[in-house]
Order: sequence, then C-alpha cells, then structure tokens
Amino acid sequence: MKPVYIIGHKNPDVDSIASAVAYQAFKEKTDQGLFMAAAAGELGEDLVWLLDYLGLEHPLVVHDVSTRVEDLLDEELPPHTSPETTLQELGSFMSSRKIKTLPVVDEEKGFLGLLTIGDIAMLWLQSLGSGVDIDRSPEIVKGLLARQAGQIMKTRDLVLFEPDEKVDEARRNMLASRFRNYPVVDDNNRFMGMISRYNLLQMRRKQVILVDHNEKKQAVEGIEEAEILEIIDHHRVGDLQTLWPIFFHNEPVGSTSTLVAELFLRGAIPLEGGLAALLLSGIMSDTMIFASPTTTEKDRLMARELERISGFEAMTWGKQLYSQIHQVDRLSDDELVNEDLKEYASGDTIFAVSQVETVELKALAQRRSSLIATMEELCARRGYALMCLMATSIFEAGTEIIVAGEKKGLVEDAFQHELVNGGIFLKGVLSRKKQVVPVIYQALRTSNLL
Repeated sequence: MKPVYIIGHKNPDVDSIASAVAYQAFKEKTDQGLFMAAAAGELGEDLVWLLDYLGLEHPLVVHDVSTRVEDLLDEELPPHTSPETTLQELGSFMSSRKIKTLPVVDEEKGFLGLLTIGDIAMLWLQSLGSGVDIDRSPEIVKGLLARQAGQIMKTRDLVLFEPDEKVDEARRNMLASRFRNYPVVDDNNRFMGMISRYNLLQMRRKQVILVDHNEKKQAVEGIEEAEILEIIDHHRVGDLQTLWPIFFHNEPVGSTSTLVAELFLRGAIPLEGGLAALLLSGIMSDTMIFASPTTTEKDRLMARELERISGFEAMTWGKQLYSQIHQVDRLSDDELVNEDLKEYASGDTIFAVSQVETVELKALAQRRSSLIATMEELCARRGYALMCLMATSIFEAGTEIIVAGEKKGLVEDAFQHELVNGGIFLKGVLSRKKQVVPVIYQALRTSNLL
C-alpha cells in the first residue's frame, strides 16, 4: 500500500513538523489507509533535539513528490523465473498466465535478463523451420524443451529503468524503443517490477496532505504532479490547485498545531502525552509564547488543554523551547537568511521577507555587514527588488529589520524610520504577516501610484 504523505512547508519549523507528526496519529485513528508524516527538507538541530527530547519518531524527509517510475509499479512483484527453468516449464507457465514477457532473476532477485514469447517462437522456427532434419524432429524438440531460461534469455540491448527515474524521462525512452514491457531495477540490480505504456495511462500520483502552508512556492518540489487530498493551515489562501474538491481547513489562528489539537479534542480522540507536548511546542513557537499579534483565544485554549494532557506548563516550556531552538549563532549567513524566507509579489515587483527569532538581538549585530552582503547577492540572483530580514526577539518585544535591494528605501517610508547601518528597530513588531508584509505592500502600491 502506497503511503499518504502528511507534509509541511520547505525549511520545516516546529509548527509544520508538529502538525505533520500529530496529524498522522489522528488519521491513523480516524481513517483507513497508510499515513506517513514527512518533512520537505532536512530537520535542523533544534527539531532533532525536540523530537528526541519528547521521544518521538522523526518524520521521513521527502525532497520531491513528482511522479517516479516506482509509482507505476504494482505493489506485488510480477511473475518471474529462475535461470534454471526449462523451456518446457516456461511454456506451461507463460501460457497459463498469458504472459508475453518474463524476467529472469537469481535467488536474491537480482535481474539477469528477459524472455519474450517472440524470442521463444523464433527459437523454435530457427530449429525446425528448414525441414531438412524432419526425421530428427522428436529429438530436436526434446533438446529444445530441455534448454534453460538462462541459456536463451536476452541480456543485451535491453531498456531498463530505475525506480527514482522521473516518469517524463521514462515516457521519452519508451516512445523511442519498440518494446512492450520494461524491467525496473534498483542501484543493486535488484528486480523491482515491470512497467509498460499501459502504466503511463494508469499513472498513480503520490498522495499528500499539506499542513501549515498552501502556496506552491512553499511546498515540496513536484507538488504540481501530486494529488492533494487535504490542507490544514492558518496562513493566507495561496495558489495551489487540486483535481477535485478537498477538505480544506483554514483559520486565522496563531499556529496549525492549534487546529490539529482541536481535531483531537473535538473528536475525543486519545492524545498521547508526547504528541500533546509536541503540539504545545508548535503553538508556543508560532505564537512566540503568546506575544505574537496572530495569537487568538483558541490558541490559548488549546494550549491549556495540551498542558493538562502533557504535564508541561506552557510558559515555562515555551521559554525553554525558545532558548533552545533559536540559537542563530550556529547558522551560516546563507542558512540564516534562507531558513524561513517567503516571497511576495506586487505587480511586477517581487520582494522577500525572511524571519529569524533570537533570544538576544546583539547576537546578530556583529554579522550585519556579511548578512547584508548575502541578502544583496540573493536579490541580484533571484530578482528581488527588496529583501528584509526580520530578527525578532520576544524578550526585547520587537524586531530588528535588516534591509537590502534596490528599493530598500521603501522600508524607511513604510515604517517612517531611518535606516541605521542597514537596519531599523521596530518596538512591538513581531509578526511578519500582520505587521510587516501588509505595510510593505502598501508602500509599494503608493510608490507605483506616484
């Protein structure tokens, strides 16, 4: 059975991982099928620490959900034979199953070659077709029937595919060849199955449930080829399209973990202590320990319920978690700038806002020049007219915004603060989507009108 991947956005954070891991548990208790929590990127040290601390299994890292050759394979291995099988046995086997192509494999399922009904027919014609030795026909037939698959199989000029090969590439190779069926083998030459042109018509997409995002640019690679079954999110509605109507749960709350926790509690679904602590972590992280203006009463209510189940006191745990996961000194400039970067567009203008959270803003002060240089290079490479890096500290109740790009002067106009060494400090500003991005949008619109 193929799994349904429950996966968050690229550059996974606490909320996206908590939502995926917990929602897997919810689906397993409420639905049929195989569900697997996944991450659209490698887990950072903070997430590894958190999951290990809570004794929870790490989600599978999935970099791409585009359709691969392995998605065309049947779940069961198709009929195959050993090199010792005689032609007499092959005839009965292939005839009874109406098989035209038969793989030959060794005891370890290593691929050795192919047998086709056409090749066997040609062998008979070559042996009996002249009619010169008609009196020796019984002897010739007896010799043919005793021959083994390993002696007559085709081993050259075969078209093989690997399981992780993209379907588009496989399709081109199929169209350029004359065969009906194609073996699939892994890196160790182990036989995985057979595919044909028919499989392309019956192609099964990977099935995914998205959590904590619903925009294509934030989604795992290949999302346009996947079948989206559900979305649970707390961000603005993005640009992803689905094949048909789906369950789409979107609310303006502080974290997706809040929505997943509510599903457990509303449905009276048992929730283990470790998972409750993980969901509490997602809430405390995304709401910045309730200091973010995105925080709602539902976030606080769910946190209280998760406190009761997990035994973790929300504020105490939130501060411990915050101090542990927001250690920016262990990230390079490039990692820090890209860790939580989101792109936006206003007309033909593209801008980006990245955000990092830190216990102490002084930790970034000595790195400002190199950070700006990294951001300027990123602006030039990706065509950003403007880029902001929000360094947010809930303990200082504000955000230092570091700015780069040709239109960086708009930030001064937008927030009516003069840039000092490439940045400005905004007291009380903690939220990117509520307090920074809308202001920049407005400044861009005003600039365009002028």
